[in-house]
Amino acid sequence: MFEYRFAVAPIFHFIANKSMEAGLHVCDGRGKQTVQLFMNDAASEKGKKRIGAIQYEGSNDYAMKEPYIVSWRFERALLPDGLKQDLEVITAFRRDRNAGPSINPNAQSIAFKFEALTDAAKETIEAITAVLQKHARR
Repeated sequence: MFEYRFAVAPIFHFIANKSMEAGLHVCDGRGKQTVQLFMNDAASEKGKKRIGAIQYEGSNDYAMKEPYIVSWRFERALLPDGLKQDLEVITAFRRDRNAGPSINPNAQSIAFKFEALTDAAKETIEAITAVLQKHARR
């Protein structure tokens, strides 16, 4: 599922593992640079819409330049209200859009973007994981 060896690949793997630990279903589909996130296995099997994704960003041609960002994003319109509200509160590493304000409630996604697996990044990823776990139990 996670076969690239980019410098940011450890971040991608860490986030994917934390997503699964939180109870989300991680589905790679046909894409190697993006995995889709579902609330649970049944949601993906029944063709329900994904709630988000983990994606490599920063390059469209990996042979020329490797990506340098990992995006962990959640689709606002597809999230249960409580989960959406709890994710909105987390502001570290937010970049809902590439241009404009970092936190944009009108953007399609709540997006967290990481360039290195620092202590601060790990702390934010753990906070997101805790929110996901809280809502997965409901």
